[in-house]
Amino acid sequence: MNQPTSYHRQPVPDFTPYDVAVKALEFLGDQWRALPGPWATTGHLHGWDNTPFTILAQPTGELIIRNDQLGDALPLPVEPTDTLHTVARVVTDVIGHLY
Repeated sequence: MNQPTSYHRQPVPDFTPYDVAVKALEFLGDQWRALPGPWATTGHLHGWDNTPFTILAQPTGELIIRNDQLGDALPLPVEPTDTLHTVARVVTDVIGHLY
């Protein structure tokens, strides 16, 4: 049975938002590129049409992706215990809703 954990005992992924952006390139295709933000605390994706997206963690711990051109953002339905592969796959699924 899963026991709830306190705010201070949340699982911490062993990858950064930039790692997620790089991994997402495997699913998005070769016309996309990824760049790191400061200290890799954000990951930036640029689409085939040069549309910029940012992957970042909110102060609440929620991971979001934002279309920087439009200002729209969506939460990524992932957990801190999900694998890098899973999170990157979700990015590619959600990114289509931000165009």
